[in-house]
Amino acid sequence: MVSPQQSEEIMVAEMPLKALIAEDEGVMVMLLRRALTAAGYNVVGAARSGDEVVLKAEELQPDFIMMDITMPGMTGIEATRLIMERRPLPIIMLTAYSDQGHVDDAIAAGACAYMVKPVSGEQVTPTVRAALARFEQMQTTLRENSELKNDLEARKVVERAKGILMKRQELNEADAYNRLRKMARDKSVTMKQIAQEIIAADSLLTES
Repeated sequence: MVSPQQSEEIMVAEMPLKALIAEDEGVMVMLLRRALTAAGYNVVGAARSGDEVVLKAEELQPDFIMMDITMPGMTGIEATRLIMERRPLPIIMLTAYSDQGHVDDAIAAGACAYMVKPVSGEQVTPTVRAALARFEQMQTTLRENSELKNDLEARKVVERAKGILMKRQELNEADAYNRLRKMARDKSVTMKQIAQEIIAADSLLTES
């Protein structure tokens, strides 16, 4: 028997991804909407300008956006850059230009993929899937880089605190490290937090 919580999880898992279309050409909007709906996505809205898509991205919280590169007001590249700063999500750029400069600008702004007009309905699904996969890979890389940076910072702090213990309590390196680890365990905090406390205390003692 499925529990209420499991039923809710299944419903969430089965909910289609929400798509937002940013395009000022009515015919293209219809083509994209038809192709996305046929692929099982939920088109939650359409925007006709860069300023409008930035607002709707916040209001509708889509899972991905199909964004024209040239729109009235703010360009698609400018809108992409702003959206990625506020709430990163997969963005597929639509462009009438296939030159490398426009492609580079789109990717630099944060786009995960691009499609050159005229776009056919058959192109939409594989491009969206590729963009979703690339976005997930990008986010994983960012998380790994952030964790690595945090690890390096923690090591530096621990090494500094270890040096303070070695000097003030006349401990060897291994004993100083074990002392840090025991203090962290006794207080149920990380070694980095204990190390920061030791460094702060040492600074006060040095100043006095």
